[in-house]
Amino acid sequence: MDSDTAFLPPKSTHALGALMVAPFWTVLEQHVGAAARDEAFASVGLELMPSDNEMVPEAKVLALHDYIREAWPGADVQMFDEAGRVAAEMFVVSAVAPQARLLLQNMPFSMAAWLVGKSVRLNAAQFTGSGLFAIQTTSRLAIYKNPLIGPRQRGARTCLFYAAFFEHLFQRLAHRDFICSETSCCADDSDHCTFQLKM
Repeated sequence: MDSDTAFLPPKSTHALGALMVAPFWTVLEQHVGAAARDEAFASVGLELMPSDNEMVPEAKVLALHDYIREAWPGADVQMFDEAGRVAAEMFVVSAVAPQARLLLQNMPFSMAAWLVGKSVRLNAAQFTGSGLFAIQTTSRLAIYKNPLIGPRQRGARTCLFYAAFFEHLFQRLAHRDFICSETSCCADDSDHCTFQLKM
């Protein structure tokens, strides 16, 4: 599958793509209003929205995710789910050519899923930064040293954004019945976060 080389980030070990932040601009406005959204972004040093190709320091992305969890407990579940799906759509539009999307949607889903995983791995720096993305099997993905797991998340599986991101990505490009769930998490003392794809 062809990837848009313009989408590939510069070599950086502690930065994430704009897709890890940008979806929250709209999602937060819809849920809590523009003023609360602006306060959340400003509190973590993100006064301006990053451009599509801009890389954002991991510390700021983590701080924004932490802020959302702590400011809106309960509502954060839906916010992370919606933002993860928007991020996946951003990835599809930017990294997967229209012709490739059409091919994927018309081939056996097992082959399509394998190719989607390959494309994700090629562009993984966008959403894993200093972490390491791995395809353990065609239906199991992993992120080692997840940069979005900090001290505040210890003791619980918290990768709602990533689970929604992977689920929408595989639904969009491989088969609409794919679902994704996190089965282990760095926040729960695992050495990596694991995401299981099922139909």
